[in-house]
Amino acid sequence: MIRLMMNDRYETIPWDEIDAVVFDIGNVLLDYSPEQILRERLPERPELHETLKRKIMRSPYWIMLDHGSLTLEEAVEAMTGHDKELEPYIRRVAGEPARLRDALPEGVAALKKCKAMGKKVYVLSNFHDGAYDWAAEHHDFFRLLDGEVVSSRVGMVKPDPAIFRYLTEKFGLDASRVLFVDDSPANIEAALMSGWQGLCYSGEGVLAKFFDLENRG
Repeated sequence: MIRLMMNDRYETIPWDEIDAVVFDIGNVLLDYSPEQILRERLPERPELHETLKRKIMRSPYWIMLDHGSLTLEEAVEAMTGHDKELEPYIRRVAGEPARLRDALPEGVAALKKCKAMGKKVYVLSNFHDGAYDWAAEHHDFFRLLDGEVVSSRVGMVKPDPAIFRYLTEKFGLDASRVLFVDDSPANIEAALMSGWQGLCYSGEGVLAKFFDLENRG
């Protein structure tokens, strides 16, 4: 039997079927753009941006940082490999946590609506530990959370089903009454296969419609 996303079964959220809503962070609550990070940290070398994006953000070592299995120093060394001339640039870009400065109004409004409707709200994100700490300190909506699961702190990454089970068990939730919001289809698939409800944030307006953000409750 096909497990449908909740917004394929309902036009707007059925609040009485949900106890908790779990949000991804990058490109759901905060704008994550490798291109912007590169422009900010290395504005004088635009010709290197595509190479560095491939060697840093598109490398398995970036995922290992999210997993917490590499330190930043180990990751920089691995990302550099035999391209030693790139080491200072890789270190400048990857050597400190990404600072996601821009909140996404639609995602934040959806989180606040869920809180206003009396639902528990959590985040589940593949995130470097230091980057999460910076974001939580600089964005007020983090104070509304009832809890978080950050990949680098638990040694698991999405879409591993184990991280979904971990959150459910940690907070004593009924998986069937948990809604997960993420921009990655693979992560939504994993949530559905773990017994959660899912909603893929596939474009602007999806959350506004489903959470009926014109009517703030």
